Amino acid sequence: MWKKVSADLMDEVLGGVFDSGFPGELELAKRYGVSRGTIRAALRPLREAGQITAHPGRKPAVVAGKSTAYGPIYSLLASIRESGLHHSSVVLAQHLVRDASVAGKMSLDADTEFFHLSRVRLADGEPLGLDQVWLPAAVAVKLMQADFTDAALYAELERRCGIVLDGGTEQLTAVAASADQASCLNCAEGMPLLLIERTGCYRARTLEFRRSYILGERITVATSFGCKAGSGPRSD
Repeated sequence: MWKKVSADLMDEVLGGVFDSGFPGELELAKRYGVSRGTIRAALRPLREAGQITAHPGRKPAVVAGKSTAYGPIYSLLASIRESGLHHSSVVLAQHLVRDASVAGKMSLDADTEFFHLSRVRLADGEPLGLDQVWLPAAVAVKLMQADFTDAALYAELERRCGIVLDGGTEQLTAVAASADQASCLNCAEGMPLLLIERTGCYRARTLEFRRSYILGERITVATSFGCKAGSGPRSD
């Protein structure tokens, strides 16, 4: 039942039904004739997908509204091109696999078959990062035909599979390059890397798990938070 409620709410979120305000748990429970526990379970995928906020003691609020853009989520290809550098890749693996540990991270059955892509990302011909991604083969098998020496994964996912990821989560961690990673990235073992672990979602369903190992000396992470144009830091 919670899955049906969750799918229905996701349709309405993406359709802009709640742009003026999202109902509380009690209101939703009455609407669907279910318990608040069922509503909490139904809302969890929407929160994990970044479609609504999750603050204890407050009503949920829509974050994404009608947008299905994946802009807020880190894109290595976009970063390279915005820096004025030429992007290319060396494909290390592009095949169908089963991986119980990845399936667990995506809350799928252990024997789920995945499309797996592993490649070294280059900026102006120099290694920048090692990118590894898994998507369920049931929705992504057509990616087996794509040429990822230059193509963007999300563009191919939309073109070939009709899927545009609309949310997700990311975690950034500093790690030291293993011997295998150092060999791929042409760097010294132990070199600082930025590990970006991402889960990508489509309509509140997790469809992507990705690990990107980026050379720490070749990347800067910047963000902004609510500054008005022309304003500077406060003296206090």
